[in-house]
Amino acid sequence: MRAIIAIHGIRSNKKDNWIYSFCDFAKADLRFQGDVVLPYYYGFLPAIDSVNGFDRLRFIRGFMKFLRGVKSDYPQADLNIVAHSYGTEISFQAIKRSGEDSVKKGPILVNKLILAGSIVSAHREIPYADTLRAGKIKEMHCYCSYEDEVCRYNPFGHSGCFGFLKHVHDPVCYPKPFDDLNIFNHQTNTLEHCDYFTKQYEQKWLDIIAK
Repeated sequence: MRAIIAIHGIRSNKKDNWIYSFCDFAKADLRFQGDVVLPYYYGFLPAIDSVNGFDRLRFIRGFMKFLRGVKSDYPQADLNIVAHSYGTEISFQAIKRSGEDSVKKGPILVNKLILAGSIVSAHREIPYADTLRAGKIKEMHCYCSYEDEVCRYNPFGHSGCFGFLKHVHDPVCYPKPFDDLNIFNHQTNTLEHCDYFTKQYEQKWLDIIAK
């Protein structure tokens, strides 16, 4: 059994949010009959508030609690997360910091984490050491575009998973940063930050989860 969870980025209104259309698309896919598909909406967040440490921690803990609830309701389900923008940071940190909320429950284990327009970066830390190498995330896919200025100049560091772009002014990306880890980078140089919400990319994400 699988649980598929979609989480959005900042400045996202509830109406017409991509997480709902994506979940509807997943539910219509016969490969996921009997699985759980859940959108996670944490509310509209102004850009200025996204760098507030208190708010950031609050959103991380909120998503961590949500993931705990999903595992409690569906203990046999493998967790799969599709995240965009600020949602990539929230979801990654919730997985990384899981265990802080409950030593008894241990870490939250995720089957596949798909990041679109990711702001997760190695410029602040070395997150793969206590997530993928620790077994908290089994497989991670990162979708990144050099044309995505939100990621290129975001306050958290360069876009992609762990330094996906070699340099903020260099469009060449590392094809796979760590050979011994299940990290897969999917690069395009043509997409803006919110151009991923098409059936083409949603299908790619579902194909990854279905494997």
